[in-house]
Amino acid sequence: MAQRKPEDFDGHTEFYRLTPEQRSNGYARRRRSFTSSKAKRILTLGTAVVSSRSSDRLLNFSTLLIPNQLPHITPHSSFIGFFLALLAATAFAGTSPVKTVSQRNGTPTPAIVPSPAAKQGLNFVVGAHGLDSLSFDGQSLLASPENGELQTQKSVFRAVLDALLPRSSSRVATPNKQADTIDLSYPWGRISCAYGKQDDRITMRIEVSNTSSEPLNEFSVRLMELNFPRVPDGGTLEAGMFGFGFKGPDWPLHQGPASISSVADLRFVVPIVRADYGTGSVNFCSDDLECSVDVPDSTNSPSGTGYPFVVTCRDIKPRASKTFNVSMRFGPAGARIEDLSGDVLERYAGKYPFQVNWKDRRPIGALFLAGPQINVASNPRRWTMNFGEIDITNDKGKTAFRAALLKLADTSVQVLKDTGAQGMITWDPEGEEFIGACYYGDPRLVPSFAPEMEFKDSGAKSVIDEYFEKFRAAGLKVGVCIRPQQIAMVDGKPVHQAAEDAHAVQILRERIAYAKQRWGCTLFYVDSTATAYGSLNPDVFKAVADAYPDVLLIPENESMRYFAYSAPLNSYVHHKITSTPVGARLVYPNAFSVLMAPDGDQPKDHAALLNAVRHGDILLFNCWYHNTGAEKIKKLYTEAGRKFAPGASLPNP
Repeated sequence: MAQRKPEDFDGHTEFYRLTPEQRSNGYARRRRSFTSSKAKRILTLGTAVVSSRSSDRLLNFSTLLIPNQLPHITPHSSFIGFFLALLAATAFAGTSPVKTVSQRNGTPTPAIVPSPAAKQGLNFVVGAHGLDSLSFDGQSLLASPENGELQTQKSVFRAVLDALLPRSSSRVATPNKQADTIDLSYPWGRISCAYGKQDDRITMRIEVSNTSSEPLNEFSVRLMELNFPRVPDGGTLEAGMFGFGFKGPDWPLHQGPASISSVADLRFVVPIVRADYGTGSVNFCSDDLECSVDVPDSTNSPSGTGYPFVVTCRDIKPRASKTFNVSMRFGPAGARIEDLSGDVLERYAGKYPFQVNWKDRRPIGALFLAGPQINVASNPRRWTMNFGEIDITNDKGKTAFRAALLKLADTSVQVLKDTGAQGMITWDPEGEEFIGACYYGDPRLVPSFAPEMEFKDSGAKSVIDEYFEKFRAAGLKVGVCIRPQQIAMVDGKPVHQAAEDAHAVQILRERIAYAKQRWGCTLFYVDSTATAYGSLNPDVFKAVADAYPDVLLIPENESMRYFAYSAPLNSYVHHKITSTPVGARLVYPNAFSVLMAPDGDQPKDHAALLNAVRHGDILLFNCWYHNTGAEKIKKLYTEAGRKFAPGASLPNP
């Protein structure tokens, strides 16, 4: 099979379910995952799309949305385009500053006047429109006063209009008693930024006053644009989909994994963006956790040394004001995030506390009951037992199916016990009759999608109930794969419907309740944890964890805050992820992941996976047959010297 890059995988488990022999024989397939769809990029008039990454989030100040498509230009369309542009420019008058007020007694004299010889530490000057100069340890970081101006962040569409139809500046500096404060006035209200200095921090207190009758849902402000001596390394503490950023933001800014946004959206990740520029470093922080912070793409490509620093403020009610406190924290090159911003990390953990109460960190086995590689007419659900030679069209065949399933359970129990596992997760108890629709992720569909699972033969219980009972009787935990999307039958085939956050909570609760009540499940792999527009809000997992504090949620995709309520799945076999993301553990020291390692470890990664086990990460392996991967997993746990059995103390990272 041709080598596939990490970004080629739409999901974790479509390849994982196969034995090494099947992988080498071309059984691997791509699962058409709901999460692989991308929302169309949309521009909002009068606001900014704060990142060009695939995981951008829309800033919605205006309600007028324009798709990001440029038409073919003809003389006729050019005339129409010019007319529309002129009309739009008039409409945008409300978003252009009416006046800029410098509260410096009318003169742009320095707010901080260091001695000319004092080159060390942080030095900056507040002028009429923002910062006139900024340096740290003698390194100038502001190319010009224009780069230090406080201004609303423009959308791409607005920037084009301003270039085509230049507008004269109406900024006026007028006296005011309060020093070191810049005001921007608009027809809808006012933005005020008060600059301050605390050691090597620039503090900015931003007050947004909305005097209009309409809410400001989201609003972005460019605080400044810094020019670094080289392309800085850094980014947010987000790990991105599949945990590609697990080692930390140590790549050139905006050259990291495409799944990691430039925006530190406080709803998903601690609002800190780090930039190490060689002669120093800076952390851009939301100190009060009230706004998102962003360092969008460079403004001086291809050199890539100039970057705007942007805050996004949300939820400003009509005729109301809201205050946001942000800071730029400077330190030496190589300064650790926790050294410059430890208080922000602690504050975030206090606002969104860690609540995963799962002490058992022994490995977990995976069982896949069905697979697309099976194509037998008498086995429409594609059961993998007996190499797919299953006949569920008559009672004799169903009896044989029952025996094969229970034999699989017995073998799996033995593998799990030999490996020292805590339990197993079963995929596909509903079967896989409809190619392209798996995983269904709804255990309630077992009776209708796979009626042979309800076959009792001469017994008193359905075969699927006997299957799960064998594991529980052996003292093992059991679990299933679930999804947060509703299934609708379209032309006789199941189709997953997009589910927004509130609906996803309801769906997950209902499916967990069914599996808990019927089979005693406490382990839940949550597949395709996304809406039509991006990852599920972490509040979804908080709500589910609140409802079921005695289960372990293992979401396929992740954001940093997911670790407060779950143990996200990351893949060693696919992506060489060998630990919980560093950003997650900076906020939640006891955070842990479930790492997919069906073949065990490779020599070059042995130390890393050993360290992962010692720090509480859980390894996931194939358990339906005796295999060398399970043996390697057992050796890792034995060498780590910990079993993390129930009641065991949690490891110290």
